[in-house]
Amino acid sequence: MRAGLQMARGLEPRVGQGTTSPTEAARATIRAFTEHDVPAAAALFARVYPEHGWTSQAACESYFREMLFDNPWRDLQLPSWVAEEDGNITGVQAVMPRPMRFRGRPVRVAVSTQFMVDPDKRHSLTALQLAKACLSGPQDLTLADGANDRSRRMWIGIGGTAPLLYSLHWTRPLRPARYVLSLLEGRSAFPPALTLAARPLAALADAGAARLRPNRFYREESELAEDALDPPTMLAHFPDVLDGNALQPVYDARSLAWLLEQTARKTRHGRLRARAVRDGGRRLIGWYLYYVQKGGVSEVVQIAARDGSFDRVLRRLLADAWRHGAAAVRGRLDPRYVQELSDRHCWFRWGHSWTLVHSRHADIMAAIHQGDAFLSRLEGEWWLRFLGG
Repeated sequence: MRAGLQMARGLEPRVGQGTTSPTEAARATIRAFTEHDVPAAAALFARVYPEHGWTSQAACESYFREMLFDNPWRDLQLPSWVAEEDGNITGVQAVMPRPMRFRGRPVRVAVSTQFMVDPDKRHSLTALQLAKACLSGPQDLTLADGANDRSRRMWIGIGGTAPLLYSLHWTRPLRPARYVLSLLEGRSAFPPALTLAARPLAALADAGAARLRPNRFYREESELAEDALDPPTMLAHFPDVLDGNALQPVYDARSLAWLLEQTARKTRHGRLRARAVRDGGRRLIGWYLYYVQKGGVSEVVQIAARDGSFDRVLRRLLADAWRHGAAAVRGRLDPRYVQELSDRHCWFRWGHSWTLVHSRHADIMAAIHQGDAFLSRLEGEWWLRFLGG
C-alpha cells in the first residue's frame, strides 16, 4: 500500500470539490478487474497521484497489464477489484497473488496494492466496499506493506491488524556527517549551494569517524568470500536460510527470476546489488540484496542467512555499502535479528508506513505477531514501481 490502501490522496477532503453522500455509494458496483479496465484504471491513477505521473498514459497502462495480468502468480480466484458507477471506474483495489508455506502446508496470499478511489468519491463508502471485497476472497492471508495511518485505522476497523514488528525499519549510518547532510538536502532545509559547499567538511568528519572501532568497515573477516548472487543459487539455498520461519515465501525458477528482474528495474533507489556470502569452505551462509546509492541511503531489499550467520552477513553488507559510498543503509526489521542489528549500532523507528495483515486463520496471525514470518521487501508490494521507478 505504498499505493495499496494509500488513501491520503484519494480520500482526504479538498475544499471546493464535490462530495458524494453515503447513500450514493450503494450504487457502486464492485466487480472483478478485467484487462478492459486497464485504461480507466491508469486514468484514475493519474487523477489520484498527479505527482507520480508516468511518461505517458500508454506506459502506465502497460505496467498495470504486466503486474496484474502477466505476473507469474496470477490466480483467477484472487482477482483485483474495481468500483463502477454509471459506467465509470471510481475505485481500484489491485491484488497480486503470492504462494507461501505455513509450517509445511501451502497457503495463498493476496498482496494488496494500488488501492485508489476517485477524489470526488472520497466521502463515499467505495473504499470500504473495495477493501471488504478484497478480504472476502479465498486467500489464507492478505498482506500490504506500505499503508499510511488513515489506511491502518480503516483496516483494523474491518478486522485486520497492523503488526508493529513488521512496520519498523532499521538504519545504520555509515558516513554520519554525509547522512545528516543527505537528510537536510532531502528536506530542502538549506539552499543547494550551501549543502554542496558542506560536502567536503562532511567528508573530513566521516574520514575521522571511519577510524572509530564501530565504523571500521574496511576490516573484514578474511575467511569469508563473496560472489554474485543469482536466482538458481537462491532457490537452491532457500530451505537453509528460511529454516525456522513458520511463514515462508515459495518461489520457482520463473517467478524468482521475474521478481528480481522487476526489482532491478526500480532504479529510483539506485542500482540493485546482490551478493552471496560464503565461509572458508565455500559453503553459502547467506546473502544480501540492496540498492547502491552513493552519498545517500542504500535501501536493503533482503538479507537471508543460515542459523547463527546473520551477523556475519550483515557485516559484509555494511562493508560493501561503505565501499560503494553509501551514507547509510536502511531496511525493514526482521524481528528475529533485533539483537544482531542493535549490536551493529543500527537504530529502529517506524518509517511512516504500516504493514497490514488479515487472515481467518488464528495460527497464521499469531505467527506474524510473534515475528515468526519471513517477510522481506520482496514478499509484499515494496518492489513495485507504480509510484515511480
